[in-house]
Amino acid sequence: MRAIGSASSSPASNITRRLSNQAQRIQRGMADGTLTTEEAKGLSAKQAQIGEAASRALADGSIDKKERKELRQMQRGASRDIFEQRHNASESPVTAEERAPRIEHHQKNMSNRIEKGISDGSLTSEEAKTLKDQQARIEEAKSNAMSDGTMDETEYNQLRELQREASRAIFSARHNGGTRA
Repeated sequence: MRAIGSASSSPASNITRRLSNQAQRIQRGMADGTLTTEEAKGLSAKQAQIGEAASRALADGSIDKKERKELRQMQRGASRDIFEQRHNASESPVTAEERAPRIEHHQKNMSNRIEKGISDGSLTSEEAKTLKDQQARIEEAKSNAMSDGTMDETEYNQLRELQREASRAIFSARHNGGTRA
């Protein structure tokens, strides 16, 4: 990812910040196994294209309204792609020892997203309650899966599907335009 413009240029700094955030999301996807190597390569290539488009837009020293709109659309599309690919059924293979920690990691991440939605006002109290109830059901399913001291591949896959559904629900609730009262 190339640095774009100066720090004093608000549109350029917003684009740079968003490119950085999206690159971090791709890295987290690689680290937690929710992105395959091929998915990450494709997503990173899109980030590079956005960076190049931003550099071209800045070639004359500023980003005009039309260029800013086009770049925002590109970034929104890339953000959706990152989300969708991190939440599809393709994942890196997981060993038996990694299953429970990965489930716990994803649970913590979703809880943090819910809390952030509460604090930034993107979740209503009713939405937050529904999402927290969903998290509690996943925790119960995880406890049942671990009742014999281990989590087999079928149990892991079922829990990951529950988590993907919950993650999509969090995303939808946080981006539905509702705000807390």
